[in-house]
Amino acid sequence: MVDTKAETAQTKADQGKKAKARTISDILREKKPNSKTVDIILDSDLANEIQLKEAELAQMRVRKGRSLADGIGPLETELDALYEQAADIAVTFVFTDIGRKVFDALVLAHPPTKEQKDRMAEMGGGVLDFNIDTLPPALLALTASDPEMTLEEATEIFDTWGSGEAEILFSTALLVCKERASVPLSKSGTGPTSNSS
Repeated sequence: MVDTKAETAQTKADQGKKAKARTISDILREKKPNSKTVDIILDSDLANEIQLKEAELAQMRVRKGRSLADGIGPLETELDALYEQAADIAVTFVFTDIGRKVFDALVLAHPPTKEQKDRMAEMGGGVLDFNIDTLPPALLALTASDPEMTLEEATEIFDTWGSGEAEILFSTALLVCKERASVPLSKSGTGPTSNSS
């Protein structure tokens, strides 16, 4: 009979030795850049209809004593049909981290204007680190990995699309460069593997 507990302990020990045997060169080579996706529905009327149905469904679920017979089932069916419609006209954008040095250099290359700083101060906001007109399309052009886009194409998105879509693209591009990839190595709830951010 095979002692599976002993085998499991040995496997974990071997994995621990392998992890400890890694050099910094190994780690640098193995580290994959952060990546994030965002879906954009190209028909804004359909996107609005989906948002309204989602809000209506959420309200119905919150009400006490409501059952599927009270309208939730048919509403879910309507929402599923809208999702199917949207799948045909949605685009998934993939953004990939460009690295800290490139990101920092990009921010420095797009300083805020005096007018932008003054406007931020008037609104009671904090310190503005970048030009809100030029950095977003530049960041999109550098981080968009699928589909790739030029600076001109990214600028056109910011010039012609609605604020909501442009802002979610920029937020995702910014997040992929700023968010850390550390996660707990177990379900124990001990928190991230590092306290640094």
